[in-house]
Amino acid sequence: MTQREVSQATLDAARARDPDAVAAIYGAYATDLYRFFMGAVRDRETAEDLVGGVFLSVVESLPRFRGPAAALSGWLFRIARHDLYDHRRSRARAPVTEPLDRHLEAAGQAPDPQDLAVAAFVREGLLDVVRELPPAQRDVLLLRLVAGLPVAEVAELLGRTHGATKALQHRALANLARRIEPAPADHGGT
Repeated sequence: MTQREVSQATLDAARARDPDAVAAIYGAYATDLYRFFMGAVRDRETAEDLVGGVFLSVVESLPRFRGPAAALSGWLFRIARHDLYDHRRSRARAPVTEPLDRHLEAAGQAPDPQDLAVAAFVREGLLDVVRELPPAQRDVLLLRLVAGLPVAEVAELLGRTHGATKALQHRALANLARRIEPAPADHGGT
């Protein structure tokens, strides 16, 4: 998890469109936003584009943001969730096929193709299962475990209490465990 502390002075300078202050905010939050988007879309370029889109919105909207520096993270992740939902809606309307060259290029950069394939299978398989969870459970896992946000920030983003968010995360993890647990082998009758 990256350092998410931005001083009030930095926030005030960013509101005045000071490039160094905006860069400081980007540096403080870009990695967590990227992790959040990677967990949701599983595509590096798309995740990078979505992070860029969030910061375009930030640059445009920051002068109107009136919250304190401590509220900045919640505001950024609300924008991120909104952008992610927009992205999902647009993909649902017009599915995109990816060229094979892109996958071959990515595989060619791997130090050990077998290790990469095993890691991708585990990671992608788990993320596929996470995507099958109900939306609130999926969001709490992506925000808590992938983006690394604390419970208090996730609770604020989801409009839930701290306790309800922890309970939702517990239900999501239990649901996830049930979905990935191997089915018991049938040894009867043979």
